[in-house]
Amino acid sequence: MTDTVLIALISSGGSVLVGITALVLSYRLFGSLERRIELIEQDLKQFFRTLADQDKRLSILEHKKGE
Repeated sequence: MTDTVLIALISSGGSVLVGITALVLSYRLFGSLERRIELIEQDLKQFFRTLADQDKRLSILEHKKGE
Protein backbone atom coordinates (compact mmCIF):
# COMPACT_ATOMS: atom_id res chain seq x y z
CA MET A 1 0.00 0.00 0.00
CA THR A 2 2.81 2.43 0.71
CA ASP A 3 4.20 1.85 -2.77
CA THR A 4 0.85 2.86 -4.27
CA VAL A 5 0.71 6.05 -2.21
CA LEU A 6 4.31 6.91 -3.11
CA ILE A 7 3.62 6.38 -6.81
CA ALA A 8 0.49 8.53 -6.59
CA LEU A 9 2.43 11.34 -4.88
CA ILE A 10 5.21 11.22 -7.46
CA SER A 11 2.68 11.14 -10.29
CA SER A 12 0.73 14.14 -8.94
CA GLY A 13 3.98 16.03 -8.30
CA GLY A 14 5.03 15.38 -11.87
CA SER A 15 1.69 16.61 -13.14
CA VAL A 16 2.06 19.83 -11.18
CA LEU A 17 5.58 20.33 -12.52
CA VAL A 18 4.40 19.79 -16.10
CA GLY A 19 1.55 22.25 -15.54
CA ILE A 20 3.85 24.93 -14.12
CA THR A 21 6.29 24.45 -16.99
CA ALA A 22 3.46 24.83 -19.51
CA LEU A 23 2.31 28.05 -17.84
CA VAL A 24 5.80 29.53 -17.87
CA LEU A 25 6.33 28.67 -21.53
CA SER A 26 2.91 30.06 -22.45
CA TYR A 27 3.70 33.30 -20.64
CA ARG A 28 6.99 33.65 -22.52
CA LEU A 29 5.25 32.87 -25.82
CA PHE A 30 2.60 35.52 -25.22
CA GLY A 31 5.31 38.01 -24.26
CA SER A 32 7.14 37.46 -27.52
CA LEU A 33 3.89 37.65 -29.49
CA GLU A 34 3.01 40.91 -27.77
CA ARG A 35 6.40 42.36 -28.72
CA ARG A 36 5.94 41.30 -32.34
CA ILE A 37 2.51 42.90 -32.46
CA GLU A 38 3.95 46.14 -31.04
CA LEU A 39 6.60 46.15 -33.78
CA ILE A 40 3.95 45.63 -36.45
CA GLU A 41 1.88 48.48 -34.99
CA GLN A 42 4.91 50.78 -35.13
CA ASP A 43 5.55 49.82 -38.75
CA LEU A 44 1.91 50.47 -39.63
CA LYS A 45 1.96 53.88 -37.93
CA GLN A 46 5.05 54.83 -39.93
CA PHE A 47 3.43 53.53 -43.12
CA PHE A 48 0.28 55.59 -42.55
CA ARG A 49 2.35 58.71 -41.79
CA THR A 50 4.25 58.24 -45.04
CA LEU A 51 1.00 57.62 -46.90
CA ALA A 52 -0.51 60.82 -45.47
CA ASP A 53 2.59 62.79 -46.51
CA GLN A 54 2.37 61.40 -50.03
CA ASP A 55 -1.32 62.27 -50.17
CA LYS A 56 -0.54 65.86 -49.15
CA ARG A 57 2.13 66.11 -51.85
CA LEU A 58 -0.24 64.71 -54.45
CA SER A 59 -2.93 67.18 -53.42
CA ILE A 60 -0.47 70.06 -53.77
CA LEU A 61 0.54 68.87 -57.25
CA GLU A 62 -3.08 68.45 -58.32
CA HIS A 63 -3.89 71.92 -57.02
CA LYS A 64 -0.94 73.46 -58.93
CA LYS A 65 -1.88 71.61 -62.09
CA GLY A 66 -5.45 72.91 -61.89
CA GLU A 67 -4.33 76.56 -61.66
